[in-house]
Amino acid sequence: MDEPGWYKDEIRVRKLLTARLLSALKLVSVLRLSTALRFGVVLLVSSILFGCSNFRNLSHEIDAINSITNQYQLVLSQPASDSAVVIEQIKDINKSEVDGYDGIIASDRIDLQLSNNIHYLLVFEDKNQDLTLQADEAFSVINLRNHQDNSTIEVSLEVNENEVPSAFVGRSLSSLLKIELDLVDIGTVVSLSDPPFDRKNAKLGMWQPLTFLLEHNAGVYFLSEYDPNKIPILFVHGINATALDFAPLIEKIDQSKYQIWVFNYPSGLSLALNSKGLNNLIHTVVTQYKIQQLHVVAHSMGGLIATNSLRQCSIGQLCDFVSSITTISSPFGGVASAKQGIEYAPVVMPAWIDLNPDGKFIADLFSDNNDNNTPHFLSFGYNSGELFNTKSNDGVINLSSQLSRPAQLHASQILGYDEDHTSILDNDDLFEDLSDFWLRAEQTN
Repeated sequence: MDEPGWYKDEIRVRKLLTARLLSALKLVSVLRLSTALRFGVVLLVSSILFGCSNFRNLSHEIDAINSITNQYQLVLSQPASDSAVVIEQIKDINKSEVDGYDGIIASDRIDLQLSNNIHYLLVFEDKNQDLTLQADEAFSVINLRNHQDNSTIEVSLEVNENEVPSAFVGRSLSSLLKIELDLVDIGTVVSLSDPPFDRKNAKLGMWQPLTFLLEHNAGVYFLSEYDPNKIPILFVHGINATALDFAPLIEKIDQSKYQIWVFNYPSGLSLALNSKGLNNLIHTVVTQYKIQQLHVVAHSMGGLIATNSLRQCSIGQLCDFVSSITTISSPFGGVASAKQGIEYAPVVMPAWIDLNPDGKFIADLFSDNNDNNTPHFLSFGYNSGELFNTKSNDGVINLSSQLSRPAQLHASQILGYDEDHTSILDNDDLFEDLSDFWLRAEQTN
């Protein structure tokens, strides 16, 4: 498959700017600048390399997002037993409505980024894993008005039948969820040639994620009218990409048996936030259409988002309808350049924080491997496409990251292909292996 024009242009520009970067670094060496000044020059060159306007736009967007959200870290004073801890996000504690949820799995803490109209958190230890607060389960109600943005909240869970919130006790999470999805599309029938999948929107979603949302480019889109007799396959793209990347693969699928759905999202946002968005959308679609089976196929960074989303909704077995997940060329061990971006870039893209090999997101991704019930096909590429490349990679992601040990332990099938990071999506062997994998998963579902 020929590389798309935008990819060739990007490589050409990168080579040109890299040459400028090397020249600048040589100048730094010759002038024997101080450490502080050398660091300043590196930042200056990085601004040239990535584009000053991009960083300026990203800075404005992050400020806007921060103005409508709050961030907290919840820390359990006593770690729960083997039970999951459910966190229900609530606007009005007197109404029987939950506006979102999260969960703490195999840990004693969690980082949350919440809309600033969420005023309460109902946290409880779900001992019987039914996603329902029972009167005899330990809980805590947190009034977020009493806590500042970016604060750490210590949570003590206790059984107190006299104080348990009556509007929520005995009510399942699924019956309480009232998720508002004003800025996303659900079930809109589209073509991959439509505006949301244009390459310029891929860049927009990376550098201006809020604008991307406000222009209604996000959601779960259908490539055909919903058919209850066909099994949905949901595709999740990677960073600086759209569902258009999957076109060669989608064209090969038997659409008399399957229907194609695509998740379009702003890839510059944190992976945790996009995972939550995918989780909410899947819940909404499944509830609306009463889905019994669903395959998920994700490429590159999308594999991390899909994996984390399924990890979160596995609390209380909310994802039993997912027949399989396939990840293609995904950086499960993180991306070293993301760490460098965090250290040296003038503005840090939220996605980089979660792609950091040493970060919490990567560390937690497979922390509950023993609870894995969804068949996972891990596919990877190993053709760098470069004559003098001495590293084992697909031209973008190192094999050591694609094949991180936790990811391998999580997978039920692992296969590699002599392809680079994008050409793998047009590989006939991959498609045949995918088709067989789907069939086996459907037979055991």
